[in-house]
Amino acid sequence: MTASRTRHRLAISCVVWLAAMTVVAGQDTLVRARELYNLASYDEALLVLNRLQQTASSTESSEIAGYQVFCLLALGRTDEAKRAIAALVRADPVYRPSEATTSPRTRAAFDEVRRGLLPGIVQEMYDKAKAAYDRKEPQTAVTAFDRVLALLDEPELAEVSNMADLRRLAAGFRDLSRAAAAPPPPVAALAKAPDLPATAPKPAAAEPASQEPPTYNPGDAGVVPPVAVLRPTPSWQPRNEIERRREFRGVLLLLVDEKGDVTSAVLGKSVHPTYDAALVQMARTWKFRPATKDGIPVRCRTTIEIRLGPREP
Repeated sequence: MTASRTRHRLAISCVVWLAAMTVVAGQDTLVRARELYNLASYDEALLVLNRLQQTASSTESSEIAGYQVFCLLALGRTDEAKRAIAALVRADPVYRPSEATTSPRTRAAFDEVRRGLLPGIVQEMYDKAKAAYDRKEPQTAVTAFDRVLALLDEPELAEVSNMADLRRLAAGFRDLSRAAAAPPPPVAALAKAPDLPATAPKPAAAEPASQEPPTYNPGDAGVVPPVAVLRPTPSWQPRNEIERRREFRGVLLLLVDEKGDVTSAVLGKSVHPTYDAALVQMARTWKFRPATKDGIPVRCRTTIEIRLGPREP
């Protein structure tokens, strides 16, 4: 009898526990989390948000992550908040906290982290878009370059060095990808021209429309890449003994015109944070023997690797 009574009590306890968990799960909504946040119950709000994030859709994830950041900042857990902000910005670079629901202090913390991350994020996005272009996946490249250009409209990037050059490159590759992705025009049936009288006047020759000269890549058929003639680089001053012994490598993406002048210089890979800006500025002064296609000078993109070796004693 005692064993039967014990099993009965355990069964009742399990039913009560399951019912309680169902109620708690039913309360795990973003509305509930907002209410707890507005009531300054930040720890409870975090518990709800953490559970919500495990099953959140992509459209809800950013807002949930935003409230997690707000709670962490309100609790004074600044380092955790900054890591959470960084993760949120990487997942959704265009996300911004609402001015109506967040304090100036919270927005300032968010903007500080976001401002430091955006240049690297947009460069990574450009690299992925360019990789899709190189793989000859034009539709994927168009979408990726559109995202790059949208992110470059962010005010935080307006004053960042090299972003104007990156925009020109992204727009150029986007247009090339869009042209490659477009279906070929239908072949129209050629109508037989009516016989013209012998005295009919000849039509005036149409003036050719002015077009921007095409831009080529080194791998294009018949293209001989540009060759550097004058390529000075800034002096490199290591800041400490570790940098003095290390080798740093980076990549420059250049656009060289028909005269051999550099019309655009963008970092494909950073060499060193203290060296990059001076390198890009000096690269715009470099002189090349221009690329040719079938013997005629043409505009061409080229890639230059930059190496900073250890300084000798």
